[in-house]
Amino acid sequence: MKNIFLISLFSSFAFFSKAYADSALNARCAPFVENPHVIVETTYDALKYDYSKVSKTLERLHQKEYGGNLHDGYRINGLSTYDLATSLDFNVAKKTFNDGVTCFYPTYVKLTVSVKNPMIYIARSLKKGSCSYEVALRHEQTHHQINMEVIKHYLPEIKQSFVAAVQKYKLASRKKDDVALEYVQESLQKKYLQAINPVLDKIRNEIKIEQLKLDNLENYAYEQSLCQ
Repeated sequence: MKNIFLISLFSSFAFFSKAYADSALNARCAPFVENPHVIVETTYDALKYDYSKVSKTLERLHQKEYGGNLHDGYRINGLSTYDLATSLDFNVAKKTFNDGVTCFYPTYVKLTVSVKNPMIYIARSLKKGSCSYEVALRHEQTHHQINMEVIKHYLPEIKQSFVAAVQKYKLASRKKDDVALEYVQESLQKKYLQAINPVLDKIRNEIKIEQLKLDNLENYAYEQSLCQ
């Protein structure tokens, strides 16, 4: 049975945790369970540009939606944004013995890490080809490059953590066949994705640190001086 779940739909099921604690049942099921086929892939949406917004709108986006800071005396003439999303696609099978003991196990697990909607905004007041336009464009392209480089750096760690979680939770056993496959899938999904949350937090924190090296008063003053 195949389902795709998004992170926002996860919920926890206590029965699954208890099932893993029953080592005797797991030992009975283990000979029938093969290692699941695990795939981890990354997708990137194409970078797009938007020249339709005024500086005040970009400042609002920068502050309210992305948690950025404004420096006195400087305007926001550009903004680089993206969404980092994860999704799972997987199959769970089961085997039930004559006495009711049931084994649940994933046979196929695919994690997709996606960079969604990467966008560079340039204020519409900047004339294409002008010095101010070129400086703002280069600044935002650097922001975008930082985002992508940090994400790519952590992809091996995401894969390692995810594969380890799948191996750890590749079998659950019940004394009776009294649980729907959908519940097992949701519980597995929660466990698998919880394993990569710490790495996603690392990505967000490092991006914030690296971006601040570009968004500081010294660099703003330097960039402004280029067009004087």
